[in-house]
Amino acid sequence: MLKLPALRARLQVLASDSESLGNLCEAYEEASVALERLRNGKSEADRLMVREYETVCLEIEADVIRYCMRRGAAAPD
Repeated sequence: MLKLPALRARLQVLASDSESLGNLCEAYEEASVALERLRNGKSEADRLMVREYETVCLEIEADVIRYCMRRGAAAPD
């Protein structure tokens, strides 16, 4: 999770032990790849979907932070 460098090491440890966190990380990867594709898209439909995928990525990031906080990891700066 490139936007969460303060948690990256902790995420790697937790994800190896947690299927739910692994699923969140997978979902984030898929959403961020789609977001990048949409940002580079030429169509109006692509531009309209950018906001939705930005929101999805932010929501997944928040879920990951909450997950890590419940397990004693420090919050990112």
